[in-house]
Amino acid sequence: MKAVLHSKGFLSLPSNPKTRFLNPSNGLKHRFFSPNPKILGGFSLTNNGFVNLNSSTLKATIFDKKDKNLFICKAEAAAGDGEAVFEESETEKPKFLGVEVITLKKIIPLGMMFFCILFNYTILRDTKDVLVVTARGSSAEIIPFLKTWVNLPMAIGFMLLYTKLSNVLSKQALFYSVIVPFIAFFGAFGFVLYPLSNYIHPQAFADNLLNILGPRFLGPLAIMRIWSFCLFYVMAELWGSVVISVLFWGLANQVISLF
Repeated sequence: MKAVLHSKGFLSLPSNPKTRFLNPSNGLKHRFFSPNPKILGGFSLTNNGFVNLNSSTLKATIFDKKDKNLFICKAEAAAGDGEAVFEESETEKPKFLGVEVITLKKIIPLGMMFFCILFNYTILRDTKDVLVVTARGSSAEIIPFLKTWVNLPMAIGFMLLYTKLSNVLSKQALFYSVIVPFIAFFGAFGFVLYPLSNYIHPQAFADNLLNILGPRFLGPLAIMRIWSFCLFYVMAELWGSVVISVLFWGLANQVISLF
């Protein structure tokens, strides 16, 4: 290599000058001063006249074809993704008043169910207090005893039963197994218990106990005297806390997804 290159860094003339003379376009002058000089990829001349191999250029030359193929593959994949997104954006789902029809099919039944649940709760809430307070042999003193000795134990027992059923039954079976007893009781109360209240309430027995124990036991004895009305009071209280808070919102979270 040193024999070929001079100390100034220029290439020496070849051993056969005739070939160079016959092809003057390949001379040094043409190479250095031509408007479109050919650049030697991968080699450069140093001040000492030695050939310097550019490793980065060599790597780019060797892997140029491979890199181009990879780039084309990536571009095609990106183009494919773009086409898929474009097709999805074109096929928009039908909407009504700015809301998708699929969403309306879920929201409208849930809204009607929520309206019916709240409508029943409003009637039950207004009826339970009047029914208990105005009953024969009862007064407003019965309400603290109802909330403490009847309503609280039944609420705790119901939640324990609900927890146990949730581990055994499916979500749909759990919903029906909880809502059906409420509907059955209120139906039975309206058509059976309330019309027969004068026959099923132990009025005479409660009056005898009241005469023996005194007026301080008026509240507990009133619970026994009008037991069907007290049961209606407790079921109405559980309707607001169980059906609205637990069953309905649990069903809404199962039907409608947030994402």
